[in-house]
Amino acid sequence: MLRVLIADDESKVCQLIEKLVDWGALGMEVVAVAENGIEALEKIKEFHPDIVITDIRMPGKNGLELAEYVRKYAPST
Repeated sequence: MLRVLIADDESKVCQLIEKLVDWGALGMEVVAVAENGIEALEKIKEFHPDIVITDIRMPGKNGLELAEYVRKYAPST
C-alpha cells in the first residue's frame, strides 16, 4: 500500500482531499496531514510517504521548496 501525505495550509482543502478520494481502492492510505511546509517536512521525515500532495503557497516552506527537499533527501518519494 502506498503511503500519502497531504500538505495544505487550508484545513478544509486537506479534509476534502482526504475524504473525497477512495484511497483504499487505489492501494493507498493517507498517513499524515500537514498544515504548513515546516510541519510537512517533519512528517516526511517521520512517516516516509511514497507520495506528497502539496499546495504551492504555504507558510514556512512553500510547496516548491518542499518538493526540492523531497527530491534531494527523500528521492523514493
